[in-house]
Amino acid sequence: MYAASSASAAAGKPVASPWTSLIGRALVTDYPKTHPNPHDFGRVFNEVPELYDRVRPGYPDELFADLVAVTGMDERSSVLEVGCGTGQATRSPVALGYSVTAVEAGADMAALARQRIATFRNVEVETSTFEEWDDRGGRFDVLVAASSWHWVDPSIGWQRAHGVLHPRG
Repeated sequence: MYAASSASAAAGKPVASPWTSLIGRALVTDYPKTHPNPHDFGRVFNEVPELYDRVRPGYPDELFADLVAVTGMDERSSVLEVGCGTGQATRSPVALGYSVTAVEAGADMAALARQRIATFRNVEVETSTFEEWDDRGGRFDVLVAASSWHWVDPSIGWQRAHGVLHPRG
């Protein structure tokens, strides 16, 4: 508890704790300088793609089996993956034979994803943010974002996702 002994307190006026004042100033004046846009933190992964790929947990095969069951995907289904990173989640639908277009904002992450899935012909990795990605009129049956959707701007992402999916996608 903060005990004020100032003239303001004696006069019955509210006195803020020095912590409140410090925190308030930091939030108002220092925050933009000391705390970058939260989405900028994601760019750090692009600086160390091999390390990211090595320590990032993978995705179980059952996840993709469930995806197929829930969505009703078949051999003709097309998949758009948003934020493919180094291609960890990309490998499963590609290995199952689905046509996958993967979008990754980090150039180094995308390059490593291309290396990791180079033996497959049914996949394309494009370097762009989802918000700025040129879909060239393509429409997809399924959109997946394995541990990446939180990097997409919510004021754009949901509407954009709706726009790149087939009507029943």
